[in-house]
Amino acid sequence: MEEKRILNIILKVKQGEIHAFNEIIVLYEKQVFNLALRIIKNREDAEEVAQDSFVKAYKRIKSFKGNSKFSTWLYRITYNNSLNKITSNKRLGFSEELADEKIGGSLLDDGMKDLLLEERKGFIKKALAKMSSQESTLITLYYQNECDLKEIEEITGINRNTAKVQLHRARKRLELNLKMLLKSEIESLR
Repeated sequence: MEEKRILNIILKVKQGEIHAFNEIIVLYEKQVFNLALRIIKNREDAEEVAQDSFVKAYKRIKSFKGNSKFSTWLYRITYNNSLNKITSNKRLGFSEELADEKIGGSLLDDGMKDLLLEERKGFIKKALAKMSSQESTLITLYYQNECDLKEIEEITGINRNTAKVQLHRARKRLELNLKMLLKSEIESLR
């Protein structure tokens, strides 16, 4: 996504073109939902947090000054909303549940190549679900949302150097989780 294009959309929204915000939703809905899901680990709550994040972003769009990338600002809202949702759920007595990880797509129509890609995605999702919220959040922000360490610091409040170390550890844990999942999958085929 081109930051200049985003800034033009934001300008339109600030000038009262409400429908222009739909473009922002379309551009970021997947990343916002995935970030919330990595933190909360519950699909329904993540959907709610994603919606709330876009509502808050819309209401606060005039406060966006452009000092950071818009995506960083939006992910920070999502990150905070996710943490608030976890706190709220704990206060209400709900336990954190792992999201049902289903392999999406029409497998019969897409062929073997797509099946393998979906299986990989499924294994990665399962491996991420076994990690702490902070570890999976760092992986999601860095690899999926393509945030650099400075942006991660702005979003999470975690010092850049600490985030770098935690990201390294999270990658190692992800690798270990994937190895364990694949090993059990291979053993189940025997």
